[in-house]
Amino acid sequence: MHIVAIHSLGQDRETHASALASALGMTMYETLSRLRSPGNGPITIGVFADRERAMQIEETLLSAGFSAVVLTEQEIVAERSPLIARKFVIGENELATVSETGQTLSISFKDVRLILRGIGIVRGTTIETVKNRSLSLGRAVMSSGLMITKTTKTVQEVATEERTAFFNIYAGDNPAIVFRENGLVYDFLGPALQCSRALNFAYLLAELRRRCTNAQYDERLLSRPAQVALLGPTLNPEEHLSAATALLAKTLRLLP
Repeated sequence: MHIVAIHSLGQDRETHASALASALGMTMYETLSRLRSPGNGPITIGVFADRERAMQIEETLLSAGFSAVVLTEQEIVAERSPLIARKFVIGENELATVSETGQTLSISFKDVRLILRGIGIVRGTTIETVKNRSLSLGRAVMSSGLMITKTTKTVQEVATEERTAFFNIYAGDNPAIVFRENGLVYDFLGPALQCSRALNFAYLLAELRRRCTNAQYDERLLSRPAQVALLGPTLNPEEHLSAATALLAKTLRLLP
């Protein structure tokens, strides 16, 4: 899957509807529905299986005067494999993190170029033991009718979903670092430790924003309508939030 998007849309965006419809082979109705998405972009206007086709569409859009970008499948896959922080230490000049798998990474505050905040769904599995009672004629006969049922236990995996606040940090060529409100150990805040996860998460984000003076900050991923606007009508945020995050991050880092 390769995504083509346009961005840096002006106030008179609807005047470009005809050019966009011609470039994409879409109807004016479809084109206007995309151009009327809130915000300045990026806005997904096409999803393609073939990378070359996506690149051709990008060239066509650039030639028609649009600011366009292609998010490749490789970039989407990379966004699905970030460093998910478990522990952290805020130093004088850098942030040190330890991931869920024990990987360590330290980044300088001055190297952070982007902080994206949002809300997403974390999927997982839990093991549950289910007890079932059923009629047992054999037990009834052997116990002279005192015991007529038997209990069986079944162990099964159950899929879970949890909505959680997060923010991503992008610094240089390092992988994205993801901080999830419900997945962090906050003990390292020391005297600044608050009485709830939500307060600790808010404090951490505010502190990093204060220290990362070179970083852009964007929180449109907090809103599902904004996530939908990013992804377009064919991709839903519940399944493709990583693609929306990757697209937004790539576009913002391209801007001067």
